[in-house]
Amino acid sequence: MTDLLTRLEEREARVGVIGLGYVGLPLSLKFTGAGYDVAGFDIDADRVASLRNAESYVDDVTDERLAEALESGFTPDDDPSVVADCDAYVIAVPTGVSNGEPEMGAIRSATRTIAEQAGDRETLVVVSSTVYPGATNEEVAPLLHERLDPDRTRVAMVPERLNPGGDYPIEEIPLIVGADDEIARSAACTMFESFVAETYPVDATTTAELAKTLENTYRMVNIALVNELTAFAEQFDADVWDAIAAASTKPFGFQAFYPGPGVGGHCIPIDPQFLTWRASELGTELSLVDEAQRINEWMPSVVVNRIERILDTRGIEPGRASIVTLGLAYKSDVGDTRRSPALEISKRLDDMGDVIAVDPYVNEVDGDLAVAESTADVPLEEADLVVLLVDHRDFDLHEITERASLLFDTRDAVSTEGSTEIVTLGDETAETDGSRTSYRTGHVSSKLDQ
Repeated sequence: MTDLLTRLEEREARVGVIGLGYVGLPLSLKFTGAGYDVAGFDIDADRVASLRNAESYVDDVTDERLAEALESGFTPDDDPSVVADCDAYVIAVPTGVSNGEPEMGAIRSATRTIAEQAGDRETLVVVSSTVYPGATNEEVAPLLHERLDPDRTRVAMVPERLNPGGDYPIEEIPLIVGADDEIARSAACTMFESFVAETYPVDATTTAELAKTLENTYRMVNIALVNELTAFAEQFDADVWDAIAAASTKPFGFQAFYPGPGVGGHCIPIDPQFLTWRASELGTELSLVDEAQRINEWMPSVVVNRIERILDTRGIEPGRASIVTLGLAYKSDVGDTRRSPALEISKRLDDMGDVIAVDPYVNEVDGDLAVAESTADVPLEEADLVVLLVDHRDFDLHEITERASLLFDTRDAVSTEGSTEIVTLGDETAETDGSRTSYRTGHVSSKLDQ
């Protein structure tokens, strides 16, 4: 057994986390709770100041948990020397896609920081940021080896699998551990098994990278499928929501995905583009993935156009309409607005007329959009249209339907009981042929996170 493995097993290792955002901060707290000495580096001084004051900016990390970690020795700083001489490092910085190509600047910067701060002893470097297949070997390892001894620098890929606002705590989610050598793989498994119930080792970093991008591409493609089926079903007055529910009764071979106003967050809109870019670099293509991406990016426009038609059929000029949108985050029960279709829709409607957005998790957004914390602060009764874009648990859907006169439900979350006129995404045939919107047995549902 190497010294590195011994230090990790006996919790004597010092762990440096690079990037203290939605991934890095929860990981830092878990490593601290497992008994490691943990230092965290982030270039954002304001973010670090908040952490030092035990003020969390991550939905799934409470101020109390943060305070406990600080008392247990977690040390956040915006000075990179805080992570000097660590036994293990975790890269948890953001990535993205710009002009069709991966944005790897933060990964490179984090890697250089590690190379400059690491000591001479055997060291583990783990990439937990989502990257394109091949990036760990092509981007991270070469930069490390410019300054560090390749024979004493162990590199692994452990893709994050956090589910913000979801029902699965991090310790219950198995983690994939990929490495090109047994020592790196064992070291990474040992470190992450300090707080997760299970790891799944694979024999290469590229396999782990591919698995991560596959997970979210699978979701993106299936969401695109049901979004396209929604428009298709409208052509002959079929109920796509009931069709999905019916198909879900099959105990094998089918997993339910649901229509909606689009996909957001960091993972689903971005990860598939790592695959399509990589395919183009290899001289091939992933046409199915490309088309699915196009369909999902098209959905906010579908919703805005649908809202215009709903208002128009009632003799209300969209530019003069009073609209309340419910939800700005990219998914339910979080405050994250990154690439949120709900935010995009609200801003586009606000550019046309009078819009108030309500979100209990989002205090403010860039621009002039008015944001309220609660429906109690908004005159729903006076709105020409209320639009449910995100089905936060904090929304009292019964109270909303009691107060609103016309509601457009893009999540199939609202009960149809009561006198409120409810239009659901996918039922436009009933809307356009002159009859009242079809009413089904309603339910409040918690859809798969999208």
